[in-house]
Amino acid sequence: MPEQNRFLGWENPGKALITGASAGIGFSFAKQFAKKGFDLILLARRRDRLESAAKKLESDFGIRCEIIAADLSDMDQIEKTAGFIRTIESLDVLINNAGFATIGPFAGVPLEKSMRMLHLHTTACVMLTHAALQGMIQRKRGAIINLSSVAAFALTAGNVMYDATKAFVKTFSENIQLEMEDADIRIQALCPGFTRTEFHEVGDFIHFDRREIPDSLWMSSDHVVSLSLQALENKRKTVFIPGWKNRLYVWLIQHSTTVRSIVQDSVKKRHQNKC
Repeated sequence: MPEQNRFLGWENPGKALITGASAGIGFSFAKQFAKKGFDLILLARRRDRLESAAKKLESDFGIRCEIIAADLSDMDQIEKTAGFIRTIESLDVLINNAGFATIGPFAGVPLEKSMRMLHLHTTACVMLTHAALQGMIQRKRGAIINLSSVAAFALTAGNVMYDATKAFVKTFSENIQLEMEDADIRIQALCPGFTRTEFHEVGDFIHFDRREIPDSLWMSSDHVVSLSLQALENKRKTVFIPGWKNRLYVWLIQHSTTVRSIVQDSVKKRHQNKC
């Protein structure tokens, strides 16, 4: 059954739209908002997985789920999704979560793949946020969480597009929040580190060995999402890094050239071994 406490003090929760919702952090967000009584709009590429996720959420929490099978790395589908968002009368929450990463030097990665990442991480985020804000501003309530990463603070060879697009998401979110200060709309750039999801099991990371990263540095997607929502409700800073180890990592790479060099060399060697 839905929780009785009001999310952000709102009465009558509306709808939450979550991209990349069929697994990982996206599905964890879906569970958390379903638990709070929100009806859901779940978006991902694979319809079969969306249908399975929607069925479970409706059964477990007694809410309603709508699904959208779409690839937000495609401009036409981004535009179609943004147009749909403008028609939703009670959209209270938007989670821009969908994403992927590549391995290898920028010049060696097919340009088509880099452009798909650019559209998915930045263009979709911008267009869906713009569409959602129209109704949120009118209703004077809303929340948007954009998935950035600790990679937004790093400069690492082999991660050019990922680092750059996640840095854009972070800065974009910070600036939007400045404009929304008087509108009772909260924006968050969520910057997780290593998270136990399918992210490191598909695409270029299909042969990734999780043992290369100390187990103590991994977080569960449910924990990341729980901390994210706590930070949003407590009006923490727009840029939220879950977990003290991730915050320490970011502080070190920002303030220590030695640590930054070690991280860069480590990532470079790891990617070279995968290429």
